[in-house]
Amino acid sequence: GCINDRPLPSGRPTYSSQIACCRGAYAGQTSGTCLSQLPSPPTMSPTAAGGLDVYYPDYATTWSEAGCINDRPLPSGRPTYSSQVDCCRGAYGGQVSGTCLSQLP
Repeated sequence: GCINDRPLPSGRPTYSSQIACCRGAYAGQTSGTCLSQLPSPPTMSPTAAGGLDVYYPDYATTWSEAGCINDRPLPSGRPTYSSQVDCCRGAYGGQVSGTCLSQLP
């Protein structure tokens, strides 16, 4: 990892920050040890905020009253659609109540 101890050893490269050191001196490190020593280390799978970029049918609600949602996490095995309207057409095409389409923005 990268340290900021004195005295500075002779001949060692210096960096403006700890993250710059990790990127410069340990760029190919697959273990992630250097980055894990940062005060606020990045994760290998950051958690995104907001809804998913895809929509899926809300199977937890009765079919006639359900719509399409993009809540996290995506349930395993659920079909996904690139837009809410595509999801309504694909999963609730015969829905007489029109609930899914009525939920479109």
